[in-house]
Amino acid sequence: MQAEIDAKALSATAKKEIVDIHVFFTEWFSGTGQFEKVTEEKKDEAFAAFLTRFHDDFCYVLPGGKKVGMPYLKGIGKAFGFNKDFRIKVENIQVHPIPGCNNAALSGTYEEYQTGAKNSATNNGRRTTVIFLVKDKKLQWYQIHETWMPKEDLEKVDFSKLFGTS
Repeated sequence: MQAEIDAKALSATAKKEIVDIHVFFTEWFSGTGQFEKVTEEKKDEAFAAFLTRFHDDFCYVLPGGKKVGMPYLKGIGKAFGFNKDFRIKVENIQVHPIPGCNNAALSGTYEEYQTGAKNSATNNGRRTTVIFLVKDKKLQWYQIHETWMPKEDLEKVDFSKLFGTS
């Protein structure tokens, strides 16, 4: 069954998912975009739908090394509209099916840049490795491992150009 899924289409879907989830995070934390004039009921529905994108055994290794899972993600719901200035951009996305898994799992990497952050450096960058599982022809986030970008790499990033703020 899983082999019927086209590997190129699956990789393209995963790349779009990476972009879309970061748009969600930006809009959720800033209370903008789709959440600008949302009712409490619709906000709760949107967050519940967001959580279904993740596998029940989801594992997230934060840039500092702390390992968290679904309870951490559920806690993000409380951070709605917490930071109006927060923005995320993802770049250099690479995703491919994991060999030998019959298109049932994908692995990828991407760079994530944040500006306006409150719980880390205002402008920061992360290198991320992700694993997706495919269930019923749908992607589920299974694992994310982030590391801080080295200072010398961040110094090369023009955050005002990246986020169109100058």
